[in-house]
Amino acid sequence: MSRFTIDLSEEIDKKLSEIASSSGITKAEAMRRAFALLALAFEEKKKEGMSLGIIRERKDHTLEAIGKVVGI
Repeated sequence: MSRFTIDLSEEIDKKLSEIASSSGITKAEAMRRAFALLALAFEEKKKEGMSLGIIRERKDHTLEAIGKVVGI
């Protein structure tokens, strides 16, 4: 497994710690999951008409698009 050092702003480190703590995972695992999400978004963006979005599941189990994630 490769290792690397990353400099994070205080704000990002605080948010990363919060996410890791509330998810019951390490900061390293949170970073691995973040990268997996970035890689998925990158691959899907290559496909015509695809983008990363925010959805809400309704009570009837249908999905509603709430927003589109841009800049990835």
